[in-house]
Amino acid sequence: MIANLKDVLRAADAYSTPQLDALLIAANAAGARTDLPYPRARMQLRPLDSDEVWQVILPLDNPHSPFLLDEQGLRLGGEPVAELVGLENDDVVLTYLRAGGRSLTLNTHSRSICTGCLFCPNVLEDAADATLKTERQLADLLEWVQADNGWPDLSGVEVITVCTGCFQTPAAAIAHMVAVRRAAARYGFTGRLHLLSSVIRNRDDLEQLAGQTAPFHLTLTLECFTRRNLLLKDTKASLTLDDACRIMDDCADLGMQADFTYVAGLDPIDATVAGLRRLAGHATTFPRIQVFQAHNQYMRAARDAQAEPLEYYLQVRTEVEGAFAGRGLAPRSWENYRPLWYSSYAGGPVSGPRV
Repeated sequence: MIANLKDVLRAADAYSTPQLDALLIAANAAGARTDLPYPRARMQLRPLDSDEVWQVILPLDNPHSPFLLDEQGLRLGGEPVAELVGLENDDVVLTYLRAGGRSLTLNTHSRSICTGCLFCPNVLEDAADATLKTERQLADLLEWVQADNGWPDLSGVEVITVCTGCFQTPAAAIAHMVAVRRAAARYGFTGRLHLLSSVIRNRDDLEQLAGQTAPFHLTLTLECFTRRNLLLKDTKASLTLDDACRIMDDCADLGMQADFTYVAGLDPIDATVAGLRRLAGHATTFPRIQVFQAHNQYMRAARDAQAEPLEYYLQVRTEVEGAFAGRGLAPRSWENYRPLWYSSYAGGPVSGPRV
């Protein structure tokens, strides 16, 4: 992929990409070598040419990576490129905050037990989540979140996101989101509920969500466009691009936000560009596009052969800007910790906060 900082600078110049963005994309794609006792870690890095601290999650099991992580920072080809500000194991926790507390993520349906997609790190992460089924259980959790942060209520939270733990049926997903809405309302939450899922597909189900959980945001977990039966579990693989376009249109018609997840690096570049262009006219918020990360040799085999060089990711970045920027859709740093955009998007800055 790359060997040193000069390779990053060369690719960044070729695609008019800031050095910082190209460097962090390269680190996400390659992972790092380390003697630290983690297979995957959340960290805060301050690149040497930046005054800002960036949240990054890296796989740390690639013996061939040109990046080396130690207690001081990140090196590329032996050259320091970022200072390490903080580091922790990337475990699956029950809840965490983003956007300075304005966004609350819940793993209340045991995301850690969700398995089946070949490239997913869930099976490698230590689990500290659980399945909370009742409104009372959810209310207890939210009461703890409120107290732990010293908040008088949850009125300052703008969005609560549920990262699916593989809801097997639409009914189960809807019941959970209704329970989250009712539990959160007890503590003054009036913001948007957000669900990442592949099981909500029918308009009748969307109408239930619109009627009982609004305002609501659905992110379809598409992930890739080719080899879907090989790379994805059945409940995701059966979701087609035609389905996704129809579902997002139905969401817009019902006053709900909709987008999708996509992992850059699993498809050939032509399939990536064609799929993203097709979906662009149907999404109402910026999609969750992430850099593919391989956590072991088995997962590295899933990367498409064309996705080895850094230039692949910079080309995808350019194509996405062309498809989505004209529709007024743009990424936000705190929504994605392995994105294609850090400091700039379509010639303008990427809005923070960064964590």
